[in-house]
Amino acid sequence: MLKNLKQAFLVLFSGVLLMAGSTLLYKQYKLNSLKQDAEAPLMVKHSQEKTSDLQGVFPVEVNNRYTFQKNGKDAFSLFIANYKNQNAQTSNAILFPAGEHDSLNPNTTALRQSIWLETAKLIQTHTPENALILSWWDDGQRINFLSGREGWLNKPSTETFKSNLWKKLQGNLLLAPSSEKDRLNQMARWLTMDSDKALAEIRSTFGSKRPIYFVVNNDLLMRVGEMADYGGTPLLFSTKALQARDDLHGDINQIRRWANEEGDGNYLVQKEGSYYRAWTTQKNSDAEDNTLLVRLLPFVDSLKKLPENVDLVYQSRWGGYLSIYKIEFKSASS
Repeated sequence: MLKNLKQAFLVLFSGVLLMAGSTLLYKQYKLNSLKQDAEAPLMVKHSQEKTSDLQGVFPVEVNNRYTFQKNGKDAFSLFIANYKNQNAQTSNAILFPAGEHDSLNPNTTALRQSIWLETAKLIQTHTPENALILSWWDDGQRINFLSGREGWLNKPSTETFKSNLWKKLQGNLLLAPSSEKDRLNQMARWLTMDSDKALAEIRSTFGSKRPIYFVVNNDLLMRVGEMADYGGTPLLFSTKALQARDDLHGDINQIRRWANEEGDGNYLVQKEGSYYRAWTTQKNSDAEDNTLLVRLLPFVDSLKKLPENVDLVYQSRWGGYLSIYKIEFKSASS
């Protein structure tokens, strides 16, 4: 009898070990798959799509679709719309294709586009026509095409195309002339420098004749290398992809622990499908924490207090993916 019980226990224990081992192997397989996908080269297919699908304020002349693939599978797509702006000048806008998405199977490309459409309507209805809107260059394109407002910066220059992704789009993007390239250099400096110094330069550059707004989104954290190529200060972040589980509080605690181990505890997290992408600023360094970019993005410490003369007027869903700020400098007498 005792012998039979021991045998049964060994069989049961072996089964538990086998199940645990299978779970670990599956998780390792998933992580390896994510790593392989990240390291796989990007391939691209180019086609022309219907112009009527785009919801801008200007008629589209040509709509180019770029479908990026990894390991033979479609990863994401981008549109480049060619149109004439309010000044009858030929212009481009990089847009995210619309599509169906839900909480279980989110299409994050379509989600970005829906947020941009919501943002454009808000800009149209809550900003004056003479508003000056500051942003990175491709956000400036979307602002102009979707809302009709002027984006101060809306063209790339040659430094952008050091990136393999942007290089594949170069043939259909208008380049900034030398006068506008200076704007790229200025914006790169402002976003990556101390926020107080950046705002002082913005005030000196634009004064107070026009209402000034600043648009940022979390994707800018993937553009800090490009900003450095335009003369911005190189910024260092620790970043990690973490598998999402069914335990939201457990996920948050896991991210918080990682941010304190790898950085100084100031973190931003963006959910992308079945995983979280997290960024944290470096330990023992205020350089990143005090930059205009970090102060305007929804890092946990940035949410506590905004820079002086800056007011948050809109923050989108999806974890505050996109934010609009109004910059209003007080007069010397006030």
